[in-house]
Amino acid sequence: MSNVNHKEVHVGRRDFIKATAIAGVAVNLPGAKLVAQNTEGPPKAKHGGAKKKLLCLTDNQIVHERLIESIRSLPATDLLISHIKANYQRPQEIIDTVRSHGPDFLFMSLPLFTFNFGALYDSMGDLDAPVIILSSNPELSMIDANLAASLRGNGANVTFTISEAQALEAVRIAVSPRILEGKRAVLYGKPFNSTTVPSRNLTEGYVYERTGVRIQHRPLEELTELLKGVNESAARSEMERWEKEAAEVIRVSDKAILDACKLYILLRSIMEKEGLSAVSIDCLGFTMNPNPVLPYPCLAFARLRDEGLTAACESDLCGLLSSMFMQEISGKPSFMCNVVSVKVPSSIIILSHCVAPLKLNGADAAPMRYRLHDYHNFGRGVVPEVEFPVGAEVVTGGFSKNLRSFSVWPGRIQSQAKNTDSSSGKMLMLNVCANTMEVRIRDAEHFLQNITGIHHIMVIGNYAKEIEDALHTMNMDIDRPSDLTPPDL
Repeated sequence: MSNVNHKEVHVGRRDFIKATAIAGVAVNLPGAKLVAQNTEGPPKAKHGGAKKKLLCLTDNQIVHERLIESIRSLPATDLLISHIKANYQRPQEIIDTVRSHGPDFLFMSLPLFTFNFGALYDSMGDLDAPVIILSSNPELSMIDANLAASLRGNGANVTFTISEAQALEAVRIAVSPRILEGKRAVLYGKPFNSTTVPSRNLTEGYVYERTGVRIQHRPLEELTELLKGVNESAARSEMERWEKEAAEVIRVSDKAILDACKLYILLRSIMEKEGLSAVSIDCLGFTMNPNPVLPYPCLAFARLRDEGLTAACESDLCGLLSSMFMQEISGKPSFMCNVVSVKVPSSIIILSHCVAPLKLNGADAAPMRYRLHDYHNFGRGVVPEVEFPVGAEVVTGGFSKNLRSFSVWPGRIQSQAKNTDSSSGKMLMLNVCANTMEVRIRDAEHFLQNITGIHHIMVIGNYAKEIEDALHTMNMDIDRPSDLTPPDL
């Protein structure tokens, strides 16, 4: 959480502060619970456009009116704020108030002193909305902290604060617009059924509710037809650019590069015309086929990423959303990569993929040196093999499969093995992807147990703190090492 005076905090940050965010409304449960737990798949999305509701519960409205006015004055927010006097000795009244208001955010300023909070400990449940708790007695906050911990234990997403300034900052972060709000993405392939990374547990509505991104699936055949109308002259100019700037072209025909450039021209025109932020194709559904229905998209995706657009491999929906998020945070192209292996004793992960952007250091930086060669040594297709900067700080990340948490892991590139150099003995060569590297991270065992799936997203630089703050606005839990600084070489 930014701009918070941590010197005044007498408790560990990670013990009491979890992600806060924009999400969800309270739903009634039979009996004491306020909100139903989702046991039958993702919930339906809420209707967009309505103002978000912030419910402020304080035991003394006069004392806290200045704080509430400060909340009302937060910039770039459009809230319906209800300020209600709460009697914390009557927990059922509080439960009924929260139930009747159905807030998107709940702010609770606790009384100066109480021995316990009775039914509140077990009856609030998971609101699927951020809860900000302000302790009025920072020198004796153990009972208040116990309430925060109990609410978390029941599934609520709680930020515990011990000063008005800290509480105001927590509210500001919670109510800020989500970083991906309103962005649009198209995935070509079977809906939620990627050949390699299916996401059958997700729906379009649920993706929007959790991330703010509007997604749409379209058939691959649509691209096949549109490709016939691509301007070949424009594609040829793009082909010549790739060949001119490459350090070397190995086992690749002009036709293979030209076909890839036609796909780039097509995808770029679709994204520009429709105002899309991201695109993905179920590429492994056809690239292993001796007669692929589309050109290999690796060059197209590399160029799109360099131009500030998200191009995700394999119609991996969570990977696409993670790439959008990481690129928006860093302002740099992302490397969407397979986590080939995790070496726990040396705290090394091996990352590998065929698509790598060239402008890894940002749009204004010089492109990395690269070679072009065939796809997986199949004698067809074309991929860019990029020289990554050894020693560079990086951060990897990715959304969980249910879009409720995000893994954040800083690291440092240790070495790189070239796909075209089989004599390299630096690491295990599986000869599967063009770009393979070793990255040293902290606490590889923790990383292994929180791995998000096949793909992780890597960007150059350490944006762990910015990622953490952005996740607070998305109601996301965070998996991370205790130390967010990248390790040494």
